[in-house]
Amino acid sequence: MNENASGKELILFARSISPSLGKKERRVTHFISNNYQELAQSTIGEVASHLQVSTATITKVCKKLKCQGFLQLKKAIQSYIANDDYSGEDEDINADFDSEDSNEVILEKVMLNAILAIQDTLGIVDHKAFDQAATIFRNKQPNQKIILVGSGGSGILCEDFQHKLLKIGIFAHVYKDTLMQVMFTSLINSGDIVLGISHSGRTKNILRIMEMATSRGAHTISLTNYMNSPITEFASVNLVSTAKNTPITGENAAARIVQLSILDALYTSLVLKNTGASYQNLMATSESVKDYR
Repeated sequence: MNENASGKELILFARSISPSLGKKERRVTHFISNNYQELAQSTIGEVASHLQVSTATITKVCKKLKCQGFLQLKKAIQSYIANDDYSGEDEDINADFDSEDSNEVILEKVMLNAILAIQDTLGIVDHKAFDQAATIFRNKQPNQKIILVGSGGSGILCEDFQHKLLKIGIFAHVYKDTLMQVMFTSLINSGDIVLGISHSGRTKNILRIMEMATSRGAHTISLTNYMNSPITEFASVNLVSTAKNTPITGENAAARIVQLSILDALYTSLVLKNTGASYQNLMATSESVKDYR
């Protein structure tokens, strides 16, 4: 590997050596190859905190990529992104699909992308943040409200989680209309729960909701695909997926599968950690709809 390798070459090299590395070093190479845009805007300390590894581990990986350190890697990737030849996801270095692909191959590739996204996220997931989110929901008092907010595809995730919570007797509000979201949030009180979902972490109305909720003393939880994105500045707990965007299936296709899995895990934790009431409610709701299936 050339010591003056381009950012594109370093990203590809990180992907190629990843299988031969230990667990913590693989977290770093997965992040370099899948989230290089985020890396270009982060410090080594921010990356280490997100991946739950030491800065020494990151430096060690950088040296395996033939870089003197993190700064050289970061500058090379910044140069690649800023170069006129780079056009974002339209020129993805790991373009997965081809017009000559058969339907069988297309199906396989879409499935594999989802599997890889789940594996990558499992490698870097913040278990402490997940524990905090589960505790917030588990300790909710009967008079406290829950609002789930998201736009577009993220709104669909909110509806799915609302459905799961209803199965165990937890009532959550979901509003797709921005004005309704703002109106409801204006009535939020201390101890209420606001879960905001934004793939980019930059959706303006969701940021506004999270800011309002925080100012009113609510528990705020974000679910996003990018660490240190603006939404994480307003939330007290941040759940982060890591999925590579593709231009054909949509920027959040694989991430949506991962985020559904995170919410499924949160729901499962609520059921298992509150076996009495949750199980009784689950049986009651299942019984109520059995004749409609």
